[in-house]
Amino acid sequence: MRQFVKWQALLFVVLAVFLPALLSGPARGAESIKIGGLFELTGFLAPIGKDAQQGAQIAIDQEGGKLLGRPLEFITEDTATDVATTMDKARKLIEVDKVKIIVGPIWGASTGALGGYGDKAQIPLVSLVPLNLTTILQNKWSFSTVGTDESSGYPMGIYAVEKLHLRTAATIGSDFEAGHEFIGGFVTGFQARAGKIIQQQWSPPGTNNMMPYLINVDKKADALVVWWPGAESFAGFKQYNELKLKLPVLEPEDGGILGNPVANKGLGAGAIGAYAPVLYSYLANTPGNKEFVAAYQKKYGVVPSPLAGCGYISAKIALEGLKKAGLDSSSNKLKEALTDLKMDTIHGPVSFNKWRVAIYTAPIARIDENLVPQIVGEYRVKCDVVNNKMVYSLEK
Repeated sequence: MRQFVKWQALLFVVLAVFLPALLSGPARGAESIKIGGLFELTGFLAPIGKDAQQGAQIAIDQEGGKLLGRPLEFITEDTATDVATTMDKARKLIEVDKVKIIVGPIWGASTGALGGYGDKAQIPLVSLVPLNLTTILQNKWSFSTVGTDESSGYPMGIYAVEKLHLRTAATIGSDFEAGHEFIGGFVTGFQARAGKIIQQQWSPPGTNNMMPYLINVDKKADALVVWWPGAESFAGFKQYNELKLKLPVLEPEDGGILGNPVANKGLGAGAIGAYAPVLYSYLANTPGNKEFVAAYQKKYGVVPSPLAGCGYISAKIALEGLKKAGLDSSSNKLKEALTDLKMDTIHGPVSFNKWRVAIYTAPIARIDENLVPQIVGEYRVKCDVVNNKMVYSLEK
């Protein structure tokens, strides 16, 4: 009996010492901070979706598995470059996994559909690429980390006139909202400097036969302006070369391919001499870029592509927003932290305007004879909204 009483007393002492810690500290501290990722790992945007995922993973790796003293989880899903799949995966991330924030996706139709759901769930959506005008104006929880579709093309139009001395252009673009806005941004900048568009053609998304459009190009144009995203680039530049066309090629945004020296080997000689504003350049002299490039090369064996850079910076923005909002912050506090964010990044200085559109540095690259995208200029484009339309100007 005495032995039992002694053991009972000892048990009470142990519980008195350790039970409060077990019930409060470790259990609470072990709760993970979860970030969701939506990436096009299959479908026609798979060549750039995988790059974006890999870039984002480097940003997560740099945190060492913890954020604000808690375990950090990065839960990624394949959208299959499909709107319905994107929505299903987003619901899973938000309603089942309970993520605090989502990075991605790329496909414009998916980001548009996802924006309304993000507003309803009150979960910040941090874009990988420029968002289109409709998504920005209609949704309050979508953050565009690299300007808008139109602001990407705008500086290329200005550069075409002021630096390349081009006066007329013909265009070929992928026939969906993003394609029209990328081309439209170029047209706005080009016409602002007295350039003239003499022909426009549109191809269905995912087209792998650009021959009919290339054959039909008005030869009176000084330049051919194309927007070929993902796999369309490989068909377009190869067939351009086969037809021995001599018009200089400009892209209003690199389609996630043209700024990638690894992918350029698949584009072939047709890409030599082409120009494009790139969403990111591994050659940029920006804060943290050398470290990112080194980490990416070590993990994946190649230099980071434009979309790898976008994945990295979008994840960094998400992480910084979470840090500024603090532990157990509300969704609204996290949204405010992101809106007020100002940080030096591999995109240069980044801050958001009141429409959650980032101002960032956009390099313009020329593809040299070794298929390397060399930086030949850079612009910072400011966005404003006037009568429900975006208006663009260059930051001086």
